[in-house]
Amino acid sequence: MAARTGKQFLEGLKDGREIWLEGERITDVTTHPKLKGAAETMAKLFDLQHEFPEIMLYDSPDTGEKVGITHLIPKSKEDIKRIRIAMKKWAEVSAGLMGRSPDYMNTTFACFAGHADVWARRGNEQGAQNLVNYQKYIRDNDLILTHSIINPQVDRSVSEAEQGGGEVSLHKVGETDDAIIVRGARMLATLAPYADELAVYPGSDIRLQDKKYAICFSIPMNTPGLKFICRDSYSKDRSNYDYPLSSRFDEMDAVVIFDDVKVPKDRVFMDGDTVGYSEVIGEGYWRNYIIFQAMNRALTKLEFAFGLGHMIADMTGVNAFDHVQEKLGEIWNMLEITRSAVVAAEEGAFEVRNKGIWAPDDRPLLALRGLMPKFIPRATELLKLIGGGGFMLTPSFADLEGPLSSDIKKYYQARNADAEKRIRLFRLGWDFIGSELAGRLDLYERFYLSDSFRMTALNYKIADKTHSINLINQFLDEPVKNDFKSKVEVR
Repeated sequence: MAARTGKQFLEGLKDGREIWLEGERITDVTTHPKLKGAAETMAKLFDLQHEFPEIMLYDSPDTGEKVGITHLIPKSKEDIKRIRIAMKKWAEVSAGLMGRSPDYMNTTFACFAGHADVWARRGNEQGAQNLVNYQKYIRDNDLILTHSIINPQVDRSVSEAEQGGGEVSLHKVGETDDAIIVRGARMLATLAPYADELAVYPGSDIRLQDKKYAICFSIPMNTPGLKFICRDSYSKDRSNYDYPLSSRFDEMDAVVIFDDVKVPKDRVFMDGDTVGYSEVIGEGYWRNYIIFQAMNRALTKLEFAFGLGHMIADMTGVNAFDHVQEKLGEIWNMLEITRSAVVAAEEGAFEVRNKGIWAPDDRPLLALRGLMPKFIPRATELLKLIGGGGFMLTPSFADLEGPLSSDIKKYYQARNADAEKRIRLFRLGWDFIGSELAGRLDLYERFYLSDSFRMTALNYKIADKTHSINLINQFLDEPVKNDFKSKVEVR
């Protein structure tokens, strides 16, 4: 099967999966008023592949059919550039608001399969081969994945294996000839209503003795025993004039419950290797690939924030004031730093361990990983200061069409736009900075790649300090010249 169309994607979601939303089991996520908006957006991403095949597709090395370029295991710097261009194309559909577009997990599994040798250590050759086979399967069937890599927040003061008496965190409880049996829960399965498959892989280190918790696998969303409990929906069945972002870009988050789920052994990538559980992320170059995808998406969001701030300021004339110009300039600074780092990561791409697989340079990406949880919330804060009370004074589309239409057209006009355009722009701005979706996005940006505090501290610990130390030592190691004689003035 080649790259799917949006229609094919939507049909694939009608598979009997157990999705719960606000106390209701959802039978069809493609038609439910609180879920269909994002489903239609995801379908648009699939259709985009066929609108721009020269950017989005390549020939499968196994079937020869056209498949998504973000599944490509890069063999050169040019491959990385091709992947980046496609990721940017997808990100622009949602203005960078949807962090779990298909390329997020496509890139992850291309990375895992490209570095399967790390997974194969300590006798796990079969698990590594399962992973390679699986990556080909999702590539050639154009499947979209969600993941759940964090155990529930019960008591973070103890190990994950100890939370809830050891029964809350996902763990292996049994085995048959052809499957392992798992029980427990995981979070946050972003995109759960819209994914074809669920992946479980490491999100943090694990203790050496906690073997039953060191499991990695992927299974279909409709696997018996899987239950997904969603948070409130921020998507409303209303005009996209009033909520242009919430109505289509709420990708949803869920907790996954595994009620004695059977995972076929050919879908198991790791079982009990607590050492490998840490190595596959740290030594498998995962962060190089996934932060590259994430920062391409974040760049698009900053571009959107800058455009939004400029248009609001220009529409109301406040961009004539230098303090507003300074705020807009700060957003541009963040945008340009991000763009430069993404370019640097691409240009600094390298071949990994002489095995023909290439990875982006992670140094500029790691710097952004520490900065982005500050950049985007700061951009949002600046937009609030630029737009001010205008965000709170926007009538709805129904008002614009109602009895007070003539008054609205007169009193809501802007310096260079009519009332309808002004209202539409400010409602777009509010959905970006102040709506329910905006609140979720703020948390997402602060924590989806871990918090800024931990990542910035980690950057210091893992940074190559050799050259910087040598710059200091050139002064500390030079011979001391003691030919300077102080002069003391006697009075």
